[in-house]
Amino acid sequence: MLLTTRWIVTVPVNYTPGQLRDAVGISQETYRHWKKAIAPLRREAGHSPCFSAGDLLATAIVKILVSDYGMRVSALSALADGVFGECNSRSWPMLERSMVVLNIVSEHVAIQTEGSGLIVDTPAMVVPLGKLIESLRRTLLAGDDDGQEMLRFPPVAQPSAPLRRRTGLA
Repeated sequence: MLLTTRWIVTVPVNYTPGQLRDAVGISQETYRHWKKAIAPLRREAGHSPCFSAGDLLATAIVKILVSDYGMRVSALSALADGVFGECNSRSWPMLERSMVVLNIVSEHVAIQTEGSGLIVDTPAMVVPLGKLIESLRRTLLAGDDDGQEMLRFPPVAQPSAPLRRRTGLA
C-alpha cells in the first residue's frame, strides 16, 4: 500500500504601505500622520512589502478607535504595540470570533473569544473583530475586474512530455 503525504506550505503575505492604506481606507496624509504617532507603522521606507495581515487588522482597529470612538492617534501610541502584537499573534480565522479589549488606564490590550464571558474590572473599549476581518478580506479580494470570466472547472496538472521530446532528441 502506497501512502502519500501532502505538504501544505503557507507563505506569509506582506503588504506595501499603499496596500495597507487601500485596505483600511485611509489617505496617504493620514498614514503619514499615524506613522509619527504609532511605532509599529514605522517600517522600512519606500514601497517594499513589509506589513502583515495582522498589521492590516491592527491599523483597521486604530481607524475604528479614531473615527468611531473619537480617540486621538497620539493617545493610542501607548497601546499600539499591544494591539499590533495581539493581532499578529493569531491568524485571522482564529480572530474572527474574538474581540480586542483595550484598557486605556492600564495600557493593557487583550484578545477575548466571543462567548467567553467578558471580564473587565476597569473601563475599557471593546472592538469585535469578525465584521472587521470580513470587510478587510472582501477589500483585499476585490481586485480589478478586467472582464475575464472565471474558469468553470478547476485547473488540472498535466503530465509532462517525455524528456527526449523536450530536449529535441525525438
